[in-house]
Amino acid sequence: MASSMKLRVRLSEDTKQCFDDQGISIAWDSQELLTITCQGGREPPLTVEGVADWIEIRVEGMYERQTGGEDKAQVRARSIRKHGAPEELPWEDDASRHLSDGDTIVADLTALTDSVARRTQARPRLTESDLDEIRKALRFDLNDRVLCFCGPRWLSGHVVGSAVPDGDRLLPYLVKTDHLPGLPSKTISVPSDRDGVCTQEVCFDPVSELHLVKAAATLLTGLQRPRLRFAAQDRVACRLKNDPKDGLERWAVGTVSCIWPQLPGELKWETGGVVGEFPSAVAYRVDLSAGGWVYCHRDHHTLIRRDGMQPQTRVKGISKRMEVRRAKDGSKEQVDHQTERSKRMLDSDSDGDL
Repeated sequence: MASSMKLRVRLSEDTKQCFDDQGISIAWDSQELLTITCQGGREPPLTVEGVADWIEIRVEGMYERQTGGEDKAQVRARSIRKHGAPEELPWEDDASRHLSDGDTIVADLTALTDSVARRTQARPRLTESDLDEIRKALRFDLNDRVLCFCGPRWLSGHVVGSAVPDGDRLLPYLVKTDHLPGLPSKTISVPSDRDGVCTQEVCFDPVSELHLVKAAATLLTGLQRPRLRFAAQDRVACRLKNDPKDGLERWAVGTVSCIWPQLPGELKWETGGVVGEFPSAVAYRVDLSAGGWVYCHRDHHTLIRRDGMQPQTRVKGISKRMEVRRAKDGSKEQVDHQTERSKRMLDSDSDGDL
């Protein structure tokens, strides 16, 4: 049982941004071959979580030396993965199962310095008007579907609170997580409005974001799968991440290549002593007309629609189910995007989305 490994450690882009926000400017050398050992009295073998522990302690020590002991940082690892591989490594596994001496890993870390914590605590009390202005700048609104990182796995849910005062700090979101077998629904706090902590539920990239596909998919019980709205070869539109130019929803057209595709890779997960399995299949695989493909993990109007039914009025958050649409002849109809039923409307009716 190995108690140490020689690895090169790169910091993720989210980690670098977090360090910049906290004023942590340590000279991290991603080419240095580091001898990583079991820490804090942990017995061999060196696990993936043990690798994370070692990196956390090293960063905290480097920052304390940088400030001459006048400031300290609390560092926590959110994930460890092998460089070039999309899958996050399971915390409890022996590191040697996935890594060899000389390998490069990518560490995704979060940090909070004592100095930033003190400044946060010194903030004056915000008025409701102040909170409303802050909410306008946040990425998500009430009832938006999101996934939150709750190391070592992501949990899906919906936003139930935004810009929420919590003592001397302000939480961007409160999220009600979905129920999972052995893991009941609960309300969790989201400490940062960043994609590495809280990300929008969309049709995710099947390579770099396979872990999000699995976390967002619904675990079906029983033997019967629900009837899907679309079949193989149907033309559809899938919602991808919001357009970076205007921050509004973005839909990509494609063709359903198969229904209930099997998901690759490890399906077991463990968090907080609870063990479970991700779904083995999702609703659709869609080949995109512009190139590439995505999994659509759930047959829902916020994620997949028939081609031509993309929203005429785009929004930042969750896509609207009921929409008043203007036809080519100028007439109006109200469309239910989940059932695809429509009702012609009179000219006197409102043009606004419902």
